[in-house]
Formats: sequence, C-alpha cells, structure tokens
Amino acid sequence: MGRFAYYSSSTRQPEPVLSDIEITVTTPDEVRTGETLNIEVTLRTLHGTIKDRPVGDIKGKVVILVEGPETQQVVAVGLTNTNYVFAGKNVLLTGGHAEITPTQPGTYTFAPGEITVATSDYPLTSVPKDPNPADSKTTVV
Repeated sequence: MGRFAYYSSSTRQPEPVLSDIEITVTTPDEVRTGETLNIEVTLRTLHGTIKDRPVGDIKGKVVILVEGPETQQVVAVGLTNTNYVFAGKNVLLTGGHAEITPTQPGTYTFAPGEITVATSDYPLTSVPKDPNPADSKTTVV
C-alpha cells in the first residue's frame, strides 16, 4: 500500500484540490510467460465524503502503469464501496481488477495512475501530482 498525492476535480469543484489517497496494487510474486497476471486494486480516501453514500453508490477505476520488459497501461475496473459510508468518513473502494498476459520474462512493476470515480451526484477525476512510484512487482519466468 502506498500513500499518493493527487489533484482531484469534479463538476461540483472544478478547481483541482490536492489530497492524499491510499492505493494498494496487489500482484502475484511470480508467473510464467504467457500466463494471466491478475492485478487487484483497493483505494481509500483520506478525506471525508460530503454526504452519506449507500452501498454501491461510488464506482471507480484506476489506470495502472506497467513497466518492465513490456510497458503498457491497463485500467483496473470494478472499484466500489461495499459498505455504507457516513458523511465525513473516509471512503474505501474495493474490487478493482485488471490483468495482463506478459510475453517477455523479467521484473514488472505496477504503479497507480489516473483515477476516475463516479457517485450518484457527480464524476471525479484525480491525477497524480507527480509520477507515482511502483506499488507492486512481479517476476515473469
């Protein structure tokens, strides 16, 4: 898990606001060339939501930057709040998933990039303040 600085803006607040977001990118320690490499993502805000949010009201996706023998971007989709969130409380989004099929052996790293979140009220986009460091790595043999 890492704590990353992001500029976030929405239709409700178009001027970007700097805040920290905790993101966890989880990948297997090792996979074989040609096998599916699963990428799991969770996200926790470190600032409270402005109003109560029912289960499933918040949906999100995170761009994952893959570096190594093959460089690419994939989008982890499926993030959502599986618990009711009370106004003023942090938001935990779980269930983010992406996958790649590496064709070259070596060490691959995975860093979170742009985040897109939508609630029943408005969409929110968050971009890294600076390029984020890798939060996970996998060896492909």
